[in-house]
Amino acid sequence: MSVKAAGMGGGMDINAMVTKIVDAERAPKQERIVKRTNEVETDISAFGRLKESLDKLKTQMYDFRRNEGFAARTTSVSNPDALGASATPDAIPGRYQIDVQQLAGAHKLVSPGVDAEASLGSGKLTITMGNRTSVIDVPQGKDSLADVVRAINSDPKNPGVQASLIQDDSGARMVLNGNKTGADNQMEVSVDAQVGSALHQLGFKAGQANNGMAQMQAAQDAKILIDGIASVSSATNTFDNAIEGVSLEVAQTSDKPLSLAVEYDRESVRSTITSFVDNYNAFFRVSQAVSQYDPETQQGGPLVGESVIRTATSRLRNLFSSPIEQAPEGMKTLSELGVTTTMDGRLEVDNKVLDRQLRQNFNALEGFFGGNDGFARQLEQVVGGFTGAGGAISNRESTLSEQKLRLRDDQRELDRRMENLESRTMQRFSAMEEATSQMRSQLQAMQNIMPG
Repeated sequence: MSVKAAGMGGGMDINAMVTKIVDAERAPKQERIVKRTNEVETDISAFGRLKESLDKLKTQMYDFRRNEGFAARTTSVSNPDALGASATPDAIPGRYQIDVQQLAGAHKLVSPGVDAEASLGSGKLTITMGNRTSVIDVPQGKDSLADVVRAINSDPKNPGVQASLIQDDSGARMVLNGNKTGADNQMEVSVDAQVGSALHQLGFKAGQANNGMAQMQAAQDAKILIDGIASVSSATNTFDNAIEGVSLEVAQTSDKPLSLAVEYDRESVRSTITSFVDNYNAFFRVSQAVSQYDPETQQGGPLVGESVIRTATSRLRNLFSSPIEQAPEGMKTLSELGVTTTMDGRLEVDNKVLDRQLRQNFNALEGFFGGNDGFARQLEQVVGGFTGAGGAISNRESTLSEQKLRLRDDQRELDRRMENLESRTMQRFSAMEEATSQMRSQLQAMQNIMPG
């Protein structure tokens, strides 16, 4: 806490004098802390930029390997409104004819029209769908059609049936909708009630002539015919692996076969490779910006002389030029894919070479990029050795963060010492002020008693 003094008898400004003394003591130490803090923060920022650019490379190759992007397939259909398709890397490229003969349907029943609040008569309804059954008690007094609808929907053992009420010219009707498509999810409603009662008219069994409820939509499978040969059924409108590695989604029946093409996704792989080159060049630009020395300006980046940058660049270049042993002949190095290193250290793509490889040797990409010994995994390991836990860049960041914390401690210690110095100095000047004041008083007293 600063102590203020009015001033010494000679007209001196004690506060200004104390401030000058403290500032003179603080200045060199404060300058050192500020300078070093700025250097550390600049270095942390530079390493952060390096790490971010390297991790972008690593993440891209990890995703490419994990998702088998090097083996990606693409699909196209002649009528996307009727048929959707997607393919995994297991799909064999080819062309197919798909005839959508039938869509999957959920069972739907409707009752005869009655007064919604009129008594139907007491009894029980047993509703079965698939292998699940629900028994609905309909007691006297809670036996209207509306009561039955509520009882079905609230039953904890409901087998997957949604009941609703609709009104038409004939009165209120109960509609039962199954919540699953497919022929195996057909509903059956048996009624234990007085014959001839309105409740008795809520029964339904497929193939039975005297059903009380009418079928509005049959429970049915979706059906397709592939290449006029293979007839395939599905309980849903999705067909998985009817064609190996291909998922089909039908939305409309077709009056003629639809064309489906499964092809290598060359454009996706091409985009990934060119994006990889762009990402490496971005890292290269960052590494140059933070580590190069300009002899003309005699200025250097914050990480001039940092060996970790030279080491990271060297190891990546070594990977780029080294053959991938598991890869097939003709595609063992990046250069054979059309990716080469320029004189200044950047990567560039020869589009003609890349396109030729994608066109002629697409299946060989897996041998180059995939597996634990492929290019993608090796790049992940190289980058991880710098940016991962215990990596060279991560360790430098940790060291710099510790230095920053120590500098904060140094700042707090300097502030404490300067406060103490200010307090001590102010006390000394105050004591001098008091002594001077006493001397002046004594001198004045002596002058007063001396004869004129």
